[in-house]
Amino acid sequence: MLRSSRNCKQLASVLSRVAQNPLRQVVATRFISEKPPQTFTKLSDENDPERDAFFKYSWGSWLKNDKQEKDRRVTRFSIEGLTDILNDLYAQSRELTKVTKDGQIKPPSYNPNLTVSLPHNLTAKQVGSVNPNEKVRITSMASIHEGKHHRIYKVDTNLDRAFVLRIPYALDNEKTVAYRLKSEVATLDFADLKLGLKVPKVFCYGANALNPVRQPFVLQEYIDGQLLMRDWSPLAEDSEAGKPDESLRKVIEKISDLQKNLLSAEFNEFGSLYFAKDCDTSDKPAYQGESNPDLQNRWRVGPTVERCFWRSKSALKFDEQKKFLGPWSIDSPMDIIKNTGLIEAENARARLALKEAGSSPEAVDEVSLKEQITTFENLARLAPSLFNRNTRAIPNVQDLLKPRLNHPDLDPLNVLISKEGTPYLLDFEGTSIKPFIIQNAPQFVAYDGLKVYNLKEDVPDYEKLSDGEKVQYDFMYKRTRNQYLWESALNERLPKLISAVAPPVKLLRSPYIAAVEKKIDEEYLLVDEALIQLKEVWEILAKNGLVPTEKYPLEYTKEQIEKHTKDLNSFHEKLVSTPFAATRGWIPQDMFDNLVKAGILVKDASGDYSIKQQGTV
Repeated sequence: MLRSSRNCKQLASVLSRVAQNPLRQVVATRFISEKPPQTFTKLSDENDPERDAFFKYSWGSWLKNDKQEKDRRVTRFSIEGLTDILNDLYAQSRELTKVTKDGQIKPPSYNPNLTVSLPHNLTAKQVGSVNPNEKVRITSMASIHEGKHHRIYKVDTNLDRAFVLRIPYALDNEKTVAYRLKSEVATLDFADLKLGLKVPKVFCYGANALNPVRQPFVLQEYIDGQLLMRDWSPLAEDSEAGKPDESLRKVIEKISDLQKNLLSAEFNEFGSLYFAKDCDTSDKPAYQGESNPDLQNRWRVGPTVERCFWRSKSALKFDEQKKFLGPWSIDSPMDIIKNTGLIEAENARARLALKEAGSSPEAVDEVSLKEQITTFENLARLAPSLFNRNTRAIPNVQDLLKPRLNHPDLDPLNVLISKEGTPYLLDFEGTSIKPFIIQNAPQFVAYDGLKVYNLKEDVPDYEKLSDGEKVQYDFMYKRTRNQYLWESALNERLPKLISAVAPPVKLLRSPYIAAVEKKIDEEYLLVDEALIQLKEVWEILAKNGLVPTEKYPLEYTKEQIEKHTKDLNSFHEKLVSTPFAATRGWIPQDMFDNLVKAGILVKDASGDYSIKQQGTV
């Protein structure tokens, strides 16, 4: 059975235009193919009614609950408070120049205004300067990206420097946002100082809305350049000699180099990185053998911020949620999989209780929630038996089980090539520490469909197929090719870890990967599918020493398997027949406007949109 693509990304151009008089104005733009509308507001007038448009989400619309979805993504913040923070950072920069030795790395500064600054990044070169007795001023601002989890503004100042202001959307509770933001900044700091990766330097952050910006935020370096995505053409044709297009290899190698660097560090626990002062769950240093006294005990491993542990968990109270988040002992790598199942089961159980009490506005039915509980409890039950830690059938298995960084969005969209040609890795949100053996290929090259390595050899009578059939097989070939290029690059750089892409290893982690990538309720069926597939081959896996138990830990009756097959087929039919199912009803704004204008999208009495059925008036 071929699965529908569930994890597509919208390629959005980042468009920004600076007003003719930048000293007095803020400009907001949105992603559309035509000339974007612009909104101007005076920087000095916090009550200007035009300012609201600068904070509203505008890069897309939803077929269902559009207003609610957009309201959750409003990023209203205090421009005046941001100006105060910039002046405070500039004062810190001037003072640090006097008291800091060359090369000294000072610990994070926890400031009275409830922000945290990173002194080693506040150099005159990074922060810039103004004339004596002159205040730092924002000269213009532009909204340059509205992403899935946060919004990005470019901030120009009279420091002769531009900055990036990142504001997370209020999609989760304040504590959840605070944990994720603290970990992201600490991980960027680690990547910069310890790994030597090129990442945007962070100057300051606020973990909650009690700071002068009145929103959680990260203020970081602005890097002028182009996204690597401009060079990525996943469906590029092979050369006449039958070799993959060279541009594919160049993009993959750049990202593979970044991954090699990330994987070079080994940690003392599984979880996510934090600054020591922000982590109360462990008193261990994050890793062993640090010789630089400025870096000793700078970081700790704390609760994981991997998205699957936080996504759509609003039914759980924060303290209930936190007990599933680690950190986990280096001796218990499979506890990550176990807790992934347990937190999903607990979340479904909490949602079911609300549903039974008549207190839930959700449309999901009770039967589905009960089945989710069973599925994820099964995943938790299977976790200890998934990999034989002492097997010889998986070369270098001990290396594959060590705690290593996992950047969840290694992607050409998150690599910026500076004007000097240097790749910068962006967006560390959700980065965790877990074994490489359970890390999946990046989404831009991941492919779990039918493998086609050679069209003429692998596809019988390829030349006799219809044009439509050839297109389908061409697509399979190119996806296979891209994943193969990625795995070849991994083997060249990290041969000790190449066993992680062996088919049996992929099969063993497939239930966990399905759980990690679950975005909507019905995708619990994909976890079930992977669990049932494992049952069918478990005896072979056990004979080859890949798993520690001879008997599969889970039981399925014939009736259960038949019901699962029926439900899974219905789910796939729904995906195929439901427009924009892969984006959960989100549509880029220019496309949405055009579909409404053409009468293809029709608004109903509740304010939701649907596709006009053929033949209706």
